[in-house]
Amino acid sequence: MVRISPDVGRNRVIIQLSGAPSSLDAAVTERALRDALSRLRPPVDVLSDIRELETMEALLGEDFKRMGGILHSFGVRKVVRVVGRSVHAAVQMERIARQLNRHTAHLAFSMDEAEQVFGK
Repeated sequence: MVRISPDVGRNRVIIQLSGAPSSLDAAVTERALRDALSRLRPPVDVLSDIRELETMEALLGEDFKRMGGILHSFGVRKVVRVVGRSVHAAVQMERIARQLNRHTAHLAFSMDEAEQVFGK
C-alpha cells in the first residue's frame, strides 16, 4: 500500500509505503501526490516512511522515479527516509534515489529521529 498526505503546518509531504505495493496503484498514487503538493508551497520537505515495506515490484521503481520527477519539479528541500528494520526496502529505495540523481535522503530509524533530522 502507498499512502501520500500533506502536512500543511510543516509544509511536508508524507509518503508511507507498507506491505507489497503494486504498480496497479500507480495512477492513484500519482494523483495523491499531485493533490498533496497542491496544498503545499515549494520547496517541501519529504518524509518517506518505509518501516512496514516488505517488498516492491520491479515495475514500481519506474513509478517512483516518475513521482521523484514530480517532486523535483515542484521543489524539494530535505528528504528523510524512516527505515526502521526494513533494510532490504531501504536498499531498494536508495537505488531508486541514486538513479534519479536529484536528491539524497537522510536515513532515520524512527519517527523521532526523523523529526530531529528535519530540525537541523
